[in-house]
Amino acid sequence: MPYQASPALAAFVQSLPKTETHLHLDGALPIDLLREAFPGKYTENPPMWSDDFRYDSFDHFMEMFDYYNRAFFNSPERYHAAALQVLGDCAAQGCRYVETSFHLPGVQFMDAGLTDVLAAIRAAKPDGLELRLFAGMPHNAYQGDGIALIDEAIEHELLDGIDLHAQEYMPIEPWTKRIWEAARANGKCTKAHAGEFMPASFVKYCVEELGVKRIQHGVRTIEDPALVKQLVDTGVSLDVCPISNVKLAVDGIPDMASHPIRPLFDAEVKVTVNSDDPFMFGNTLSEDYYAIAQDLNFTNKELVQIARNGFDIALWDEASKKPIYDELAKIEAEL
Repeated sequence: MPYQASPALAAFVQSLPKTETHLHLDGALPIDLLREAFPGKYTENPPMWSDDFRYDSFDHFMEMFDYYNRAFFNSPERYHAAALQVLGDCAAQGCRYVETSFHLPGVQFMDAGLTDVLAAIRAAKPDGLELRLFAGMPHNAYQGDGIALIDEAIEHELLDGIDLHAQEYMPIEPWTKRIWEAARANGKCTKAHAGEFMPASFVKYCVEELGVKRIQHGVRTIEDPALVKQLVDTGVSLDVCPISNVKLAVDGIPDMASHPIRPLFDAEVKVTVNSDDPFMFGNTLSEDYYAIAQDLNFTNKELVQIARNGFDIALWDEASKKPIYDELAKIEAEL
C-alpha cells in the first residue's frame, strides 16, 4: 500500500470496466485543492499515506479527517471542485459507474442549501460516467437543524439514497428505522456502514431492522457463518474496501493476507471492491484490486466477477448495463 502491480496486472485491471460503490467524496479530497485553500498549512504529505501507517481507532481516523478535510467542504463550489477531480480520476481508472456520498450534516453550516450542493456535485460528472449521489449521516444526526435537512434529503429528486455512517458504536436512535423506511418509500436506496468496528450482529441488525440490502464494509460478517449464508440467500451485498480495512486495523485484519473478502467471495457473498476514502488511506481503486490479486490470490477471472458484482448492484437500468456485461464476458472469454 500503495501496491505496485506488474505491467500485466496493471493493464488487466485498467482494462476492466469497474464501479465504485463505496466512495466518500469528503474523504477523497485532492491534496492540491487542500493546499490551494490553505496555503502553507499542508506542505507535507499526510502520515496516513505511508505503507505501514495504522489508525489507533476510528476516533483517531475522525481526528485526522477533521484536521485535514473538514474545513475544506464549506460551499457548493468546493464540492464541485473536488468532485471534478475525484470523478475524473475514477473515470481514468476505468470506472463506468460511481456511487459517492457526502456528509449531510455539513450542509447545515453553509450559506447554500442541499439543492446547491447536489447540483454542484452532479455538474462535475464527466461524460461516460454514470453517477449516483448518497447523503451520509451519523447515528445522532436527526436533531436540531438536522431534522429538516434529513426530511428534505429523503424526498430530494437529485439524491439517490442515504447511508448511515461515522461511528458504528454509537447507539441507533428510534428515528433511524422510520427514516430508512421513508427513504425507500420515496424510491431511494438505503445503505448502512456495519461490520467494520462493530461485530457481525450489527450487520444482522441493519439488514433485519433497517431493511438495507447494501452494507458498507460488512467484513466482520465472517464471524457468523449463519449470517454469511443469510446474506447469500437474501442477496445482500457488501461494498468492501480492503486497503481501508487494513489501515484502520479492523479486528481480524492485521494484514491484507488475512482479509475476509477471500472467504466471503468463496462463500458466494456478493462483494465489491472500493477505495472508501482515498485521501485518508493514500490508495486508489486500482491498488485495491492489485491488493486482493497479490495478497489474496484473486485470479483475473475472479477480478472479472468482482467487477461484474458492482454492476449487478448498480442503480442503473439493465439495458444500459448490458454492453458492459458483454464487455466483461469478452474479457473473461479471452483469459
